[in-house]
Amino acid sequence: MGIETNVRLFCSDLDGTLLGEPEATADFIEAWNAIEGERPILVYSTGRLDGDAKRMIKLHGMPEPDFYTTGVGTMIFSVKDGAMLDEFSESLNKSWDLEKVREIVAGLVDIEEQPPEQQHDWKSSWFWRGRTNSEIDSLRKELQKAGLAAQVIYSTSRDLDILPVAANKGNAITWLTNYLGVNLQETVVAGDSGNDSSMFLLEGVKGIAPANAEPELLEALDGMPVFRAKRTSARGVIDGLRHYGVFS
Repeated sequence: MGIETNVRLFCSDLDGTLLGEPEATADFIEAWNAIEGERPILVYSTGRLDGDAKRMIKLHGMPEPDFYTTGVGTMIFSVKDGAMLDEFSESLNKSWDLEKVREIVAGLVDIEEQPPEQQHDWKSSWFWRGRTNSEIDSLRKELQKAGLAAQVIYSTSRDLDILPVAANKGNAITWLTNYLGVNLQETVVAGDSGNDSSMFLLEGVKGIAPANAEPELLEALDGMPVFRAKRTSARGVIDGLRHYGVFS
């Protein structure tokens, strides 16, 4: 049984959430297109950069969103305006030094830089497989000691993203909802990995975690009133949106 709610904005991660199981993705597309009346504002929040995210959406026939937040919450792209909202990215510059970040991270053991298409001025991305919480904490301390206002996001026991301290998916959604005049209480988010946790932790937001959610996300959500789907990926999202009254 769903609950009555006024959902004005739906923001979802892509890989592992709306994408990953083609038949489930097709079910989501059908359900979204079947919404009668005004649909919620649609936002895709992804670690992918702008061009890569758009390519994936076109490849899978996904509904075109109103906004993309890309690069793990470091850029916001308005589809209607066909442009980045530069005022958001520029707000991330305080105490951020990309070259110094790269110099520190490149000295780690068994580290591999991700391809150029995953890098930009506010995102340094690496592959660092199978690291422990203590190793991640040590890296945070090293960056802090260097005077860098940087945050470390580690997902899927492999993907390491170093971002300005004010940059994450949650802050991007907070900025966007303020920009649009939408309350967080009118917002639903969905995601499956650790870099999605900042969206779920926003006060008042409604969350959907599919059954394939990674342990690091579930750990961050322990005790929180999040809809934990019994089905995986996009079918779990469908169940959550039905619970919150978006889908009938």
